[in-house]
Amino acid sequence: MKSFLFINLLTIIFTALRAAGETLDQPLSPMEAAATMKVPVGFSVSLFAGEPDIVQPINFCIDDRSRLWVCEAHNYPVHGTTAGDRIIILEDTDHDGRHDKRTIFYEGLNYVTGIEVGFGGAWVMSPPYFYFIPDKNKDDIPDTAPELVLDGFGNHSNSHNLANGFAWGPDGWLYGTHGRTNWSKIGKPGSPEKDRKVFDGGVWRFHPVTKKWEPFCDGTTNPWGIDWDESGEAFITNCVNPHLFHAIQGAHYEPWRGRESSRFAYRRINTIADHVHYVSGQGLRDNLGSEEVLNLGGGHAHCGSMIYRGGAFPTRYHGTIFMNNIHGKRINNDILTPSGSGYTASHGADFAISKDPWFMGVTLQYGPDGSVFASDWSDTGECHSVRNTRKETGRIYKISYLNHGGEKSSRIPLRIDVSSLSDRELVSLLTHKNQWWVRHARRNLQERAAAGVNLGDALATMDATAPNQRLEALWTRHVTGTISDPELLELLDDDSAPIRSWAIRLLAEDGLLTPDQLKTIELTATRDVSPAVRLSITSALQRIPPEQRWGALKILSEKEEDANDQNLPLMVWYALEPLIDTDIQRFSAFAREARIPVIREHVARRIAEHPVGRSQLSILTSHLPMVDSAVASDILEGLLEGLKGSKNLPKPPEWDEGYRKLIDCQSEVVRRKATELALIFGDPNAAVFLKKQIADAANSPENRNRCLQSLIDSPTADTGAYLITLLGDASINQTAIRGLAKFSGFHDTLLNQYTSFSTSARQDILQTLAARVDSANALLDRIESGNIPKGDLNAFTARQISSLHVNLAGRIRKSWGELRTPEKAKRQLIESYLKELKPEAIAAADPAAGRGHFQMLCAGCHQMFGEGGKIGPELTGSQRTNLEYLLENIIDPSAAVSKDYQMNIIRLKSGQTLSGFISSQADETLTIQSINEQVVVRKTEIAEQTQSPLSIMPEGLLQILPKEKVRELIAYLSSPHQVALPLPPQ
Repeated sequence: MKSFLFINLLTIIFTALRAAGETLDQPLSPMEAAATMKVPVGFSVSLFAGEPDIVQPINFCIDDRSRLWVCEAHNYPVHGTTAGDRIIILEDTDHDGRHDKRTIFYEGLNYVTGIEVGFGGAWVMSPPYFYFIPDKNKDDIPDTAPELVLDGFGNHSNSHNLANGFAWGPDGWLYGTHGRTNWSKIGKPGSPEKDRKVFDGGVWRFHPVTKKWEPFCDGTTNPWGIDWDESGEAFITNCVNPHLFHAIQGAHYEPWRGRESSRFAYRRINTIADHVHYVSGQGLRDNLGSEEVLNLGGGHAHCGSMIYRGGAFPTRYHGTIFMNNIHGKRINNDILTPSGSGYTASHGADFAISKDPWFMGVTLQYGPDGSVFASDWSDTGECHSVRNTRKETGRIYKISYLNHGGEKSSRIPLRIDVSSLSDRELVSLLTHKNQWWVRHARRNLQERAAAGVNLGDALATMDATAPNQRLEALWTRHVTGTISDPELLELLDDDSAPIRSWAIRLLAEDGLLTPDQLKTIELTATRDVSPAVRLSITSALQRIPPEQRWGALKILSEKEEDANDQNLPLMVWYALEPLIDTDIQRFSAFAREARIPVIREHVARRIAEHPVGRSQLSILTSHLPMVDSAVASDILEGLLEGLKGSKNLPKPPEWDEGYRKLIDCQSEVVRRKATELALIFGDPNAAVFLKKQIADAANSPENRNRCLQSLIDSPTADTGAYLITLLGDASINQTAIRGLAKFSGFHDTLLNQYTSFSTSARQDILQTLAARVDSANALLDRIESGNIPKGDLNAFTARQISSLHVNLAGRIRKSWGELRTPEKAKRQLIESYLKELKPEAIAAADPAAGRGHFQMLCAGCHQMFGEGGKIGPELTGSQRTNLEYLLENIIDPSAAVSKDYQMNIIRLKSGQTLSGFISSQADETLTIQSINEQVVVRKTEIAEQTQSPLSIMPEGLLQILPKEKVRELIAYLSSPHQVALPLPPQ
């Protein structure tokens, strides 16, 4: 089953050429791989375990006896086969840094992806199932068959991108990460559909005592690994670029694909990384180990998340985050710096680089001696190894720091069973410099409290003087149930911002606040100087009933100093949005009174999209002439966004008078936006104003194109003819060309002028002509006569034409080629290209010509070197290694396709046909992302809608090109830098 990441043209540069001289047939031996790994001076790498003792190590954790519990994913990458995965326990009994005892704890799992131990057993993720395997007597033999805790975790889409990994949070919850593609419907076994919770990916948590499951935050693509810093802030590593996020409770993160969970988020919080781990598409593996590559980072795919707090490494590593870089065969190290309410992550020097061509790091954890255990999936495939999977290998390395006396830090004599310690001994560990001991001690105290043990005397001995120690004490008292709400309220006056933040979170943990608690939190929102504390308030507000949120949200929305914070404007919005259904009039006041532009804009947009709000636009428009121009601009922007696709809406009663005042505003932006809104209300004078803006060459191209798009969105009878008059203006003609898809009868003009347009404009012409039967037939006439090269027609547009009518499908097959290749023929194609695309053939090809092919075939969806579309991920940073894997995914992109990327065909009542994926939908509109534009259509305008099981990326990308052009395209894709476009023909 193929990876979601390669459904679209992203595959092209994951793998373009096998690196010269690199041999992937065999890995280094486990011992040699450890010995040759490059680490900073003072560190050493040893082999803790390797094949045959361990294979396919997809995840591991460390128990109270310092033993590693390892999930072996034998069934990967195929779901549904006979259960063959297992859990093994690896132990180092003689403390020499290498395991010498191996125990099989459980066999019979299917598709295991995560494990953690505690509360008398092992917690295991094996989608669609979440198990608890009890072993209360600790004899390493399960007491009973696995207990099914929850089911419904997604495994329906692909081999990865699903629920994975576990980690105990400081608050006593078991946290897990979850990929975006295999979305879940989670519930207790046997739960009916209505009682299940849909989770689209991100971070979730489960409480081992209350057995409550809940989402924590939503988004990213394929997070794999979570850890916490000394302030208790969570961070997740994402297995595609962007690679790192600050995981905030209640947040929504990029990227997004129109999921219901973040439908009204509108904007999502971005990565905290101020960098990426690649530059300019260079073949990073070619110079593995060079200073240049060390500075880059190795590639865009990451796995595992570890904030080092083990106490044994040099202080420069304390509090920094480590993650495996899958493509770069190394461990990256990012530096976390507080910034506003959140953090910025900067790139540090890469920590470890493997010379083993099979190295593929997955999990990172520091142990009781402060050394780091790093697992190695050990395989040859890119990212997820769904092809050429080698099931016979797997390693775990141990990375230690040598102290000044030359003795390994692994000699620290702390080889004890944490669970055997007394209550007081556990409490004494809460101040240990190695967080491993702190976390295990706290979890054991939580277990004992849950079992009814009175810990009062032991907890009274806690030494909590430094702020971080007091925070550890707060978490411990919380997980043991020994802190009261009045005590938490008192902590809102604490000198430490993290303590104030956590007091707020814990007060709202059960989802209810008393009036006094609410009043105190509102007072904190007013006076607290820390943006991080205000951030915790936004998380807490999302947990309590909407009617309790008004006061605090009003205070937070008026914090003008937070307007440019990376988190707070959106987090305030996420907490505010549900209030529209509580009191829409009160909700609308935020559009006028908020001092944060994002809040004003989003409130207006939400009202415009709301069935009740759309009929009561006066609650916004009546105030527009009375607010300052910045506020009016934000409200107008929100209204225009929310009313996209609308035309001839009834005017609010006061609109004409208000519009006269707005059109006299000194702000050109307000005048333009007000006119765009007037056009939606059917004002004929609005079109005259916008045409003047379009005709004024002194206006910016951005402004002229926006005005033109407004005319296209609310067309009149003469709009099509007007668009024809703009075709000679290169600044705006592509918008005009795309707009002509709405109208019939203009195809001859486009075809006659075809050769005079730029490469990108020609693609817009072809896509416009593919929107209707008559224009598509005219286009095929020109292709069949040779007036337009058939190679100009990309596979996406050919497929759209084929969908219009059965006769057109036949013409496409005859004049252009087959849109789908039989399975057997696909393999033959791959073998043929492998023979032709030898390194020497690529080296002799012209990459400049290849850039021209890329613009014609690929740039509509993907960026390279900062140019192109953004439908699919940017291609610049991925590396080029496995040509066979590349060809498989280009030639058969629909082998396994996420629903997010399945082709939708929308036929409108006007005769226009749209093809693409649905990027979002509101109550009355759909937003369709096609190859060259994003179109909002009203659902009432749709005549027919069908969804294809095929990927939006079509087949036939290479087959339509002559062999020479294929070589040129690959040469461009493998270029380490941008190349000039080919000169136009003389």
